[in-house]
Amino acid sequence: MAIKGPLSGIRVLDLSQAHAGPFGTQMLGDMGAEIIKIESPGRGDLIRALPPKIKGEGYYTLALNRNKKSITLDLATGSGKKALFDLARISDVILNNFRAGTMEKLGIDYENIKKTNPKIIYCSITGFGPTGPYKDRISMDDVAQGLAGAISLCGESGGPPMRPGIPVADISAGMFAATGIITALYDREKKDEGCEIKINLLNSTMFLMSNHFQNYFLSGKAPGPQGYRHPILPFAGSFQTKDGYIMLGAVWPYITKIIGMESLVDDPRFNTSEKRIKNRNEIEGIIEKALRKEDTAHWLKLMEKEDLAVAPVNTLDKVIKDSQVIHNKIVVNMEHPVCGPVRAIGNPICMGDKIQGDHEPSPTLGQHSQEILKDILSYSDEQVKELDREASAHSEELTKRYRKL
Repeated sequence: MAIKGPLSGIRVLDLSQAHAGPFGTQMLGDMGAEIIKIESPGRGDLIRALPPKIKGEGYYTLALNRNKKSITLDLATGSGKKALFDLARISDVILNNFRAGTMEKLGIDYENIKKTNPKIIYCSITGFGPTGPYKDRISMDDVAQGLAGAISLCGESGGPPMRPGIPVADISAGMFAATGIITALYDREKKDEGCEIKINLLNSTMFLMSNHFQNYFLSGKAPGPQGYRHPILPFAGSFQTKDGYIMLGAVWPYITKIIGMESLVDDPRFNTSEKRIKNRNEIEGIIEKALRKEDTAHWLKLMEKEDLAVAPVNTLDKVIKDSQVIHNKIVVNMEHPVCGPVRAIGNPICMGDKIQGDHEPSPTLGQHSQEILKDILSYSDEQVKELDREASAHSEELTKRYRKL
């Protein structure tokens, strides 16, 4: 049985690609919504080409497109555009993350779609916003993070700026898109009307940095790189052990007992919070020197007995073997039609028995085209052939054009 949940009965047309949009629609699919992923013939979502792959299926595709159906439509052709409008007429949501102005050029923007379905919820994710001085600029996650200031907070003081290890702008935009869509669905229940939702990577990233901006608003000083330790709290951050690294929370003064140096509590250099902040490099150096004498496991055992906030710095291979991770069942197993057994990270939202069933793996390109066209739209064989003919003709035209360049 496929996933059934609070959003079962909601149909979403996913015109997005790459990370932000697919991340958001996957969240909706995990809650039971029917997600129809509309992809261009031949190529599909641009992330399908990214290695590593297993039997031709890319890891990015597998990560962001479970619980979806895939149909190929050439939206630059008359038949492809008609099929989209036919689907929009019987759908609840459309999401895209194309460059600002693209949907208007294709004639499938909100103003045109709502003529067909006034109750449609239409969500667009752009880099910087659909209007303004940067609306025509190309954006990607790293670019948006740079403009938002997130990159300036990463790295060590005096060193070069560093990008985070996760695509913060894409992920946050996808989550805010899903949140906006669910809110709009709730509002539609009361007002019986659709709406347009506009999300952009720049605003989404800045919203995640609210505490840093508030710091700047109050102090007038822009925060710099945050490093591997907490910028304000001493002892919070990563510390080296004999065989790795350990993350500590607020552990003072209990840490002094654990490392056998309780005299540090009354040391005149460290006996007040102000002094510990002033002399943090010195006290943190003393603590790390002690921690380097034993393995991470040794310190974890002692600190957990004292009920301290502590964790190892795990690599991903260790994360999935962690007892709490296994207990949480966040890793889900699926049977892919091409790849066979695949694993993925499931949705973190738990709602008791509200969500049931088995996750469907990410679809192959166009896997559900026939099902959607014939079973959902009731297209005839001739209509399906016309779609294929126009898409093939357009593809040949583009190929000839590019050869001349």
